[in-house]
Amino acid sequence: MPDILELDRNLLYVEDENWQCCLKRGRNLLLGVVLEAANLGGGDFPYVVDACLIPQPEGLHPDLIQEAEDEGAVDRDQLISYIYQNYGGVPVNIDALQPAKASCGFSSFVANTAIGSASGSTGSDQEVRRFENLEEAMTFARDFYAPYASLLFRWIDVILNQPLRTGNSGWEKLAYLTED
Repeated sequence: MPDILELDRNLLYVEDENWQCCLKRGRNLLLGVVLEAANLGGGDFPYVVDACLIPQPEGLHPDLIQEAEDEGAVDRDQLISYIYQNYGGVPVNIDALQPAKASCGFSSFVANTAIGSASGSTGSDQEVRRFENLEEAMTFARDFYAPYASLLFRWIDVILNQPLRTGNSGWEKLAYLTED
C-alpha cells in the first residue's frame, strides 16, 4: 500500500518504494504522484483531479532542494509542495486507471461523479471524472486514485515518452528535476 501525504486541503502526494524509472545514466529514480483537486468552474460538477509524477524528494537535484529551503521549506512535505508548485512534474491521465465512462468497477461506488472533458497535457481534450465539490474530489483521490496509482507504473516508459506542452518528454522533465 502506498504512503499518502496530505499536503494541503486540495493536494495529496502518494509514493511507494517500488515506483521507479531508470534514467539515462542507469540510475533508478523513485517517483511519487501528486494529486490535485482543481475547480474548473461551471456546472454542477466543477472539480477534477489532476495528477503529476515527480521525483521522490531524495532524488531531487541538490540545487532545487537548497532553493526550496531558502524559500522556507523546512520539512519533506513542504519540499514536495514547493517543487510541485514551482516546477510541476510529468502530467498523467489518472483516469486511465479506469476510464471515466466505465460503468462498473470500484470507482463507481466511491463518489458521485459526472463525465466531462478537460484539456490534457498535450493540449487535446480528454474525458475526465468531474466532482460536485472539493471534498468529493479529495475523497476519490484518497480512496481510489492513490491506492491504484501503482498501475501507472506498468506503462511508465510510455507515459514518460509522451511529449509535454513544452516540447520535451517526461524523461527530460525528470532529468531537469534530478541530478541526471
